[in-house]
Amino acid sequence: MDDRALPDLSAPASPDAALTFLDSAWGWLLSSGLTIVVILVAATVISAVTGWLIRRFFRTMSQSSARLSTVAGSMTKRDSRQAKAARSRREQRTETLSSVARNVSRLVIWAIASVMILSEIGVNVAPVIASLGVVGLAAGIGAQTLIKDVVAGIVMLFEDLVAVGDTVDLEYATGTVEGINLRVTQVRSLDGTLWTVRNGEIIRIGNFTQGYSNAVALFDIDTEAEHATVTDLLQGVTDEFVADPAWSDRVTGDPAVSGILGVDGSRVQRRIVVPVEAGAQWDAEQELRRRVRAAFHEAGVAFAQPRFSDTLPK
Repeated sequence: MDDRALPDLSAPASPDAALTFLDSAWGWLLSSGLTIVVILVAATVISAVTGWLIRRFFRTMSQSSARLSTVAGSMTKRDSRQAKAARSRREQRTETLSSVARNVSRLVIWAIASVMILSEIGVNVAPVIASLGVVGLAAGIGAQTLIKDVVAGIVMLFEDLVAVGDTVDLEYATGTVEGINLRVTQVRSLDGTLWTVRNGEIIRIGNFTQGYSNAVALFDIDTEAEHATVTDLLQGVTDEFVADPAWSDRVTGDPAVSGILGVDGSRVQRRIVVPVEAGAQWDAEQELRRRVRAAFHEAGVAFAQPRFSDTLPK
């Protein structure tokens, strides 16, 4: 083998070659490099401004809705309480929608900036975009479940079906909503379990804390109790409950004391229904039961004893 054919690696680099490389690098920095810096700065500024505009838009929309739904000087204390709850829910919904919109806009802006930077580096972006289109089509076909979840999440957010803090029944899980996004809804059940439900699998939603609720208290009364006496006691307890300042602001409608709902050999069933603000029904039911128990004890009216079949293990 002829050693003269091999390059002399020990020879120093040519000054002309080094200068040529430096000139090329400097030229690239002054052209494409500067363009990339401008793209990065512009993307950062546009992202920040767009986020501020989106936040300002949703905040203005929420404040306008609050002004339209408020009649100055014509609201009672109860109406004011309900208006405050509605305003809190609007603000919560506005923040959720604003956050989703900002994330989507940020993703779009930086995706466009990335394509522009690749073009400045010298990458032919046309095949890349075409490939992304094919990959996106394939991913869309394979990710139909994910797309279904996202679409369902968007509908839930815009229609205000569920919000963080609501107590809901999603068929698969019942409890308090701790988190909701475009893909899943997280619900904390009464025993502390955190359930994660895909939005696309939610067929029905029962919201216990939206609008108003009914406090429903059922009573099993001894068959020997006088019907008129029981009616007077239940009506008296209900009237006192509604007139109590601690509860009057939370009552949203006229209460109802039922007649005899059912009779068997050991009990007569009666019921009290009081419309209250959303989320207050459980406390109101406990208070009604406590007051009815005290009134019955004072009047000597007995509750029904549990039937033998009710005490058997199931």
